[in-house]
Amino acid sequence: MTDAHSTELDERPLPEAETDGPAQAAGGKPGSAPFPKVPVAKTPVPEEADDDDDAEYADAAHWNTQMSSDGDGDTRFSSRISLSDIDLTAVKEDAVIPDKGTAHSMGRKLNIVLCAAAFVVLFGYLFIAGEGEQTINALTSFNYAFLLLALVGIVVYWLLESLSMQLICNDLFRGFSFVKTTIVTIIGQYFNCITPLSSGGQPMQAYYYTRFGLPVEHAMPMLLCRFIVYQLTMTIYAIIVLVLRFNYFMQDMRPIMYLVAIGFLGGFVLIAMLLALAFAKNGVIRIVTWAINLLGRIGILKQPEHTLAEAGKSLEESYDGIRYLLKKPSLLLKVSGVTFVQLTVYFSLSWVIFAGFGLDFESLGMDPVQGYFTVISCQAFVYLIASFVPLPGAIGASEASYITFFNYVYGDASIVALSTFIWRFFTFYLPIVLGMVLTLMVNNENSYISRWLRKDDIRMAFVCQEPAPRDLAKNEEAAKEAKGPAQ
Repeated sequence: MTDAHSTELDERPLPEAETDGPAQAAGGKPGSAPFPKVPVAKTPVPEEADDDDDAEYADAAHWNTQMSSDGDGDTRFSSRISLSDIDLTAVKEDAVIPDKGTAHSMGRKLNIVLCAAAFVVLFGYLFIAGEGEQTINALTSFNYAFLLLALVGIVVYWLLESLSMQLICNDLFRGFSFVKTTIVTIIGQYFNCITPLSSGGQPMQAYYYTRFGLPVEHAMPMLLCRFIVYQLTMTIYAIIVLVLRFNYFMQDMRPIMYLVAIGFLGGFVLIAMLLALAFAKNGVIRIVTWAINLLGRIGILKQPEHTLAEAGKSLEESYDGIRYLLKKPSLLLKVSGVTFVQLTVYFSLSWVIFAGFGLDFESLGMDPVQGYFTVISCQAFVYLIASFVPLPGAIGASEASYITFFNYVYGDASIVALSTFIWRFFTFYLPIVLGMVLTLMVNNENSYISRWLRKDDIRMAFVCQEPAPRDLAKNEEAAKEAKGPAQ
């Protein structure tokens, strides 16, 4: 960040944090309770910007926080927070903290049981649909080197997700470790898999980002920006495959292609609403307010006032996020490009599995390029169908749609069953197992990962205390002017 967001701090004394004891050191144990309240310096929008580029980002200044001073009367300005001044585990009162109550715990256990039951059903289907002997023949004919390639593919997918997050993070809060971002990414994948509509991933990512030292005022906008870019890129990707392959599959699979259209329509409407919010905020707010009031009058919503308040907060945050990205086109293009490659890697896993069976596309009358794009399109259509199924990991819908589309590609029930099992293992069950293990290790203060995290907290505290170079030069010049001419 540049000094565009450096503003004078409110000089009134800040209230003391409400803690039961001294503030925890930068390298203290993450996640300790209770959470103290942290005073945050005021960050008014600057009235004048240093240049045109700075003025362009002025409306997003409330996303960029600076802490004061080194105690000698000279205020050091930076868009990065001094972690030595605050408790790394502290969060704001409105932070997203996961509910640790019985209902939440029971719901998570139920989802894990449901995932385990789905695994058993899928494993049973592998031998029932493949008629046992044929499945064994398919297993023996499979080139297991391609399993390693599929593993590499899913790891690259996670790393590209982390890279997307890190690009946004570096723009909002420099000094946060890429390794920490990767850990949070895998934990987020785990909670995405075990919660309906992937609803648990972002709240848990916000929680762990905060625990790892990223202030919540940066974590929440970062996750929101990532969500917007991902949805925008997926919509563009879906448009491409629909234009090139919708009619091709519509001839033989008309009913399931209607489901694909529904999944695409949901994502498209969401992006259209975000863009409308960016350029016609007041109109969108009026429409949403009218809709909520109408639902309240006809009795569908029991507490319309509460819903209005929540909707207003979400709309404001979404407006800030989309405007922030639109005013930083280079960041938007970079993250979108990484996301496009990430989706291609993810959808290519099915091609890797196809190649593992030693098959080619000559039987379908296609050259290798056409065959590859056909597999990519099938996988993208499966993703669109699964996106609106309100079950953890879209259990049932993912497997059924995958089998339907890839029956067209393979034409052999035993190979389809085995490919479904392999694909689901890498994209669903492996993230659950790895994410669960990683979550347990992070929450075990004696594990190697927890010890490394504490060391990185200390490193980050020193990195983030360094003032931005332009800000430092500006402060030194101001100090010379204040002293007057030399004696």
